[in-house]
Amino acid sequence: MKMKMVLAGLFMSAGTAFAAPIQEATFPEISRYYDGIVDALLSPGNPFPGSYKPLAFDICWSQRALSQQQIQERGLRKLPFHYYQSVTFVCAQFDFQVADTDPPKLIQLSNCLLSRYLRTNSISYTPVLSTNQVVAQAEKYCDVIGCPVPPAMSVREVSFQGEERNCWVVRWAPSVNGFAFDEFSQSYAQHVTVHFHERYGFVWYSSLSDWPPPKSTEVRITKEDAITKASKAVLLIQRTPYYRQCRLPGFVVSGVQSAELLVAAPNWLLDPKRAIWLRDKPPDETRLCWVITFTSVYTGKTEPNAIPLAPAFLVYIDAATGEIVGANFT
Repeated sequence: MKMKMVLAGLFMSAGTAFAAPIQEATFPEISRYYDGIVDALLSPGNPFPGSYKPLAFDICWSQRALSQQQIQERGLRKLPFHYYQSVTFVCAQFDFQVADTDPPKLIQLSNCLLSRYLRTNSISYTPVLSTNQVVAQAEKYCDVIGCPVPPAMSVREVSFQGEERNCWVVRWAPSVNGFAFDEFSQSYAQHVTVHFHERYGFVWYSSLSDWPPPKSTEVRITKEDAITKASKAVLLIQRTPYYRQCRLPGFVVSGVQSAELLVAAPNWLLDPKRAIWLRDKPPDETRLCWVITFTSVYTGKTEPNAIPLAPAFLVYIDAATGEIVGANFT
């Protein structure tokens, strides 16, 4: 059964906002899906061979009821749920985190038993797989859980030693006509990521893939013109209420650090009437932008040896029209 069909059946009884716990009648459906994937996600050397069957539910939470302590106790990672009104957490040997979309969307799947084991035990392991083999294995895991890597995404990271000890990390990210997507705000970075252990098997999957492509990737504005325009606008960032609630005054722009073409979602930060600080849904549009990053230095008064960390300032210029569509700061 395909993933979206399974999930749609699982969570309908919880209501459109998942305000109530998952109904007992839906547990068999979850169990059938789980039984169909669990063997393929484990390796023969898994340290808990007898602990994964039958599926035993611990507890189900809604997003708003899940505390930071519960997240830490489960070995979970807090994902960017700003897009979704609600997220359901089904905690068992594998933890399912499903967004309230139509159809419901799996955004995280965690082998919590193995994750906790790897985080709390000092295990020495030397990897033997090649990079191509690692990517192929990660793709296989995505296929097994019913969430294949989208065609528009390509491999951006293959690394060893992730948050869990001795794990491979494979991350895919999208591009359009060779232009990568902006990843300044990690909460909204578009990706598919898989962690796995060569000996023990699948550890973790997460996905955020809901930004529309830009309508145009035409570049009419030169980098020099974009820098000139951004240099005038960057001074306005420190006047916004968003900056003032996060940062001290006293920083002065000191130079241009970089200028690159990226697909970005407008946040209109310099326009008080349209500014978007935290998103509660995927963006309606993206633009190909010149993203100009500026450095800064602190010129205010402070205690000796207590100089604040200087922020970077970013200005987003539509590469086709020259319109200032957003800004940001660290």
